[in-house]
Amino acid sequence: MWGALREVNKARGSKNLWRWFRSSRQSELVVVVAEDVAALGGLVLAFGFILASMVTGNPVFDAVGSIAIGVLLMVVALLVAMQIASLLVGQGVEPQVLADMQRHLRAQPEVADVYNVLTQQMGEDVMLAVKARLHPQGGETALIDAINRVEASLRTAFPQLRWIFFEPDHTD
Repeated sequence: MWGALREVNKARGSKNLWRWFRSSRQSELVVVVAEDVAALGGLVLAFGFILASMVTGNPVFDAVGSIAIGVLLMVVALLVAMQIASLLVGQGVEPQVLADMQRHLRAQPEVADVYNVLTQQMGEDVMLAVKARLHPQGGETALIDAINRVEASLRTAFPQLRWIFFEPDHTD
């Protein structure tokens, strides 16, 4: 658990643990932390209910503890399933990263206007699709070179980009 939390603390920044869990794109960390929380929670519940059963001599506490552990496991499994499902089907990057990408694109000297920016995150890798109007480049080779410069700049600024699809256009 401590090892997983150290990795989470590197990734979460100023977010609290719950907010990180709900917005994280790192499925492997989400699963490991959830499994560890369920295991530790189950141990605490088992200890408490077995202790209550031993102190009172009433075996009902043992049965209630087993049910409580089962409920805990179901709740954790549902939370993980809801979080991981969105990662499996793909979702966009975090809103701040998307805003940074758009700002970066608009700052490029080749780009006149940005119409659409779509992202899909798959684990650590990100796919980016851009539709933008470029300043006149003076021919198709110059246009391709301009797109290549913008893509190279994006890859430098956002190393998580694995695929970039750039569509030059003059209208949205």
